[in-house]
Amino acid sequence: MDLADKLNWKKQKVLVIGEASIDKYIFGSATSISPDAPVPNVKIDQNSNYIGGIGLTVQFIKSLGGIPDVCTVLGNDFEGDFFFKRIKELNIDNSGIIIDDNIYTPQITRIKAMNQQLLRLETDYSGEISESTIEKFLKVIKSRSNDIGSILILNYGIGGLFNEFFTQKLIIELKETYKDIPIIARPHPSNYYIYEDVDLMKINLQKALQLFSIDCCNETSVSIVAKKILNSAKCKNIFLSYIDSESFFMTSTSERILSFPPIIQGPVRSYVAIGSVIMAILSLTYASDMPIFDGINTALYGAALSAVLPPVEFFDSRKLRNFIESFSNKE
Repeated sequence: MDLADKLNWKKQKVLVIGEASIDKYIFGSATSISPDAPVPNVKIDQNSNYIGGIGLTVQFIKSLGGIPDVCTVLGNDFEGDFFFKRIKELNIDNSGIIIDDNIYTPQITRIKAMNQQLLRLETDYSGEISESTIEKFLKVIKSRSNDIGSILILNYGIGGLFNEFFTQKLIIELKETYKDIPIIARPHPSNYYIYEDVDLMKINLQKALQLFSIDCCNETSVSIVAKKILNSAKCKNIFLSYIDSESFFMTSTSERILSFPPIIQGPVRSYVAIGSVIMAILSLTYASDMPIFDGINTALYGAALSAVLPPVEFFDSRKLRNFIESFSNKE
């Protein structure tokens, strides 16, 4: 059976736990320099708001045929209200979303002009998430339905939620509540080691190399990094992704590291959704019991498709299948 024939994710349910954010885009033109500083003077033509962070991954799971069950924390503000309502508009269950009056919903603002990104502004949760909110959040996570096929943890490092205590407690309680359900994690590289015994950990290859102060990228150096991560976190598998060149995979039961060649051919239109696509597809492949090697291959094809489409275009499994088949026909 070809890889494209294995994409059957209809009604596969994924429990998605992670940080939410709002992605704001400001589009304009820059035809002069500001009189206040040597920077472009941008005349705003258009504003667009999208749900980001966990929101992107959730939407890709849905567009690919799965059923996302989203669990996150929002502030009681305009951005939080926008995220909450957008999830509802997408007909996704929003009962796993906790509202905290003492924080602000994170946001990323990108300013673009003349087809170039000029500036990126970021805010995190801008407030300490209380212990009562954390306990309520854990209780909500444990109360989800038992028919989930996989669990996805997304830590974007935007502060306030995934501290060491919470993460360790989260994983312990997930394993107690949802026995034998695979857990896929996208940790922040700074604290990857606390994601003990998850089924798959995915980290950007360049960030993983930087974490261990390794400059060169070859099979030997990547193998060293993969082993260090596997030994520290005691996770079952590690996937080090890099869309522009080779990606690598290693399992805790083998000394061999497997490489995956780059799939992207031609210019990249957008990197914005690549990571979200990869995590969405990995969670669906685990939920459907697809072999892990095929799952990673599929995720990389999905990332390549996302890279050549307009920014944040949510494609379905048929479009992904056609994209994979187009490569098979070339071979």
